Amino acid sequence: MIRFLVFRVLGAIPLLFLLSVGSVRGFALYLGITTVCDVVVLWFFTRVSGILFLLLGAFNLVYANLSGGYGNMDMAAQMRWAFFPISFHVESSAVEVTPNFANPFWQAYSFLLIALAATHGFNGLRVIATDYIRRPLLLAWVKALLLFLWLLVLVGSVFLIFVFAG
Repeated sequence: MIRFLVFRVLGAIPLLFLLSVGSVRGFALYLGITTVCDVVVLWFFTRVSGILFLLLGAFNLVYANLSGGYGNMDMAAQMRWAFFPISFHVESSAVEVTPNFANPFWQAYSFLLIALAATHGFNGLRVIATDYIRRPLLLAWVKALLLFLWLLVLVGSVFLIFVFAG
């Protein structure tokens, strides 16, 4: 798969350069290189962020069990707590949640977990939109909407983690 991706994408650069004429040649080469960088970097980012997101969630789930969650929460509450440990997810349990957000390590950890998940998911939605939306103006609006929603998720998570829980 990687070999196909590299040959297909890297083969486009010289083809774009050869098909262009005159003063557009330098721009065509620049456009080809930036497109390749965009595609390859985001392709690898998707794989790495997916793996990191799963590892961060698994570590949070293990921590929930080690801190007493196995006797005080059912499985659904443990899963909610592992991926976003805010107090109203585990109101009926004896597990301390708010002190975790008072710790800067857990604040950064939770933000990293949410930021990776949101960036991974919105990047996937952007790729799907690019594949299926053919009208350029509509695609630009959808990408702008996705960017706005991504920023809204990040700002909301900063508010919940650093302001609301503190």
